[in-house]
Parts: sequence; C-alpha cells; structure tokens
Amino acid sequence: MVVDKGIDMEWSRIPHFYRDFYVYQYVTGFAAANSFSQIILNGTEEDVEKYKGFLKAGGSDYPINILKNAGVDMTTPKPLEDTIRRFDELLDMLEKELAQ
Repeated sequence: MVVDKGIDMEWSRIPHFYRDFYVYQYVTGFAAANSFSQIILNGTEEDVEKYKGFLKAGGSDYPINILKNAGVDMTTPKPLEDTIRRFDELLDMLEKELAQ
C-alpha cells in the first residue's frame, strides 16, 4: 500500500480520538432507536404517540428523561441487551442466506 504524503496524518484529524465517550454516543443512539423500532412494530397506537411525544419534546428536558417518558429506559441494560439480541438475529439471517 502506498500512502499519499498529503493525507498520511489524516487519521489525526478525526475527533473521535480526542473526546472521551464520543463514540459511546453512537451506541447509545443506536440502542435507543432499536428499542423504539421494536416498541413501534410490536406495540400499540399509544406507543406510537409516545414516540411522537419524544420527537416533539426537543430539548425540553434531559434526554434520559425524555427517552424514559417515551418508553425507553436507558438507565437499564434492556436497550443494549435488546440491540445485541437483534444484532444476533440479523447475523443468523445473514449466515442462513450465505449458506444457500
């Protein structure tokens, strides 16, 4: 591999490496989104309304409280466990397709 001298230090410009917990935000957001998708797909109209309330809430409160009011409690391991479970399901589906 030949690295262009113009970008040989490009990696050092990525802010992820300099901010504590920066990447953690992606995982938190993904886990919350996964929880919302499962709640909406398997829930009731009331669950959809709670999600709409979450969207309407904007910055009116701390995100952790807004999420909890909408049915996603990020203070528990459940959202992350559900996300890992969903990832496992998707991997199983992929492996099944690749085996054909």
